Formats: sequence, C-alpha cells, structure tokens
Amino acid sequence: MSLTVRLAGPADLPAALAMDEVAARDAHRHDWLTRAFAGEKGRVARLALLDGEPAGFAVMGEFFSNPFLDLIVTAPAARRRGVAAALLTEIERVHAGQKLFVSTNVSNTIMQGLLSCRGYLPSGQVDNLDPGDPELFFVRPPAL
Repeated sequence: MSLTVRLAGPADLPAALAMDEVAARDAHRHDWLTRAFAGEKGRVARLALLDGEPAGFAVMGEFFSNPFLDLIVTAPAARRRGVAAALLTEIERVHAGQKLFVSTNVSNTIMQGLLSCRGYLPSGQVDNLDPGDPELFFVRPPAL
C-alpha cells in the first residue's frame, strides 16, 4: 500500500467532490470547496493518494491568524486506512512551530480519537453551527 500527500488545485476538485458525501447534497459545501481548491482567501488544499488513487483531502485556512484545518475528508472506501493521519502528518509538518487549530463535531468520535492520540488539546466548543451537534475545537501546541 502506497500513501502519499501532495498539494491540490482546481484540477483536483472533481476528485474531492466525488469523495465528499456532503458536497453531493449541499450546494453551499460544493461552492465552498470550489473556492477553496482555487485558493480563495489563502486556503491551501492537499490531496491524499492511496496506491495512486484519490483517497482523501484537507483544506487549510486561518483562525485568528493561526493555521486552521477547515476540513478533512476521507473517501468512504478508504476509511480506516491511515488517510486522515497522513494528511494530518503533512499539515503538522508544514505548520511545525505554530499553534494548529482544528474542529470537529461532537458526533465525530473517530476524529476526536485521532486528535487525542496526536496530542491535541481541547480548546472550547461552539453551539448552534450544526443543530444538536456542537463543534469542538482543539489545538496542537507548537512544542509538539
């Protein structure tokens, strides 16, 4: 099994849209991804390839002048194969020495577990973004 991560751009958008179950049914998400993969507002997208095939992607943005993982998605067929961990490893490498923020829903216990194993610390909660599913924020201190 070969797993690589590279920068992504507008040409990779169709692969990202095919992986993202939310973008298939949510026009706002589809439009946001289109803009993110074009680099709008300084966003940077990365694509994970599993044996040469698109298997996941991540979009980085900014949160109070700190790097923020806006979104990380693993293709359904590639889940539990290290795709999200590989994307996160590359993002952590690029942002070494900086506070790195990420958020996830209370319902996303898999992501919470990944963040906990990697030393991320709880940083707060925002209610009312997704009804009945608060958003939890985490930070990776620069010393890690």
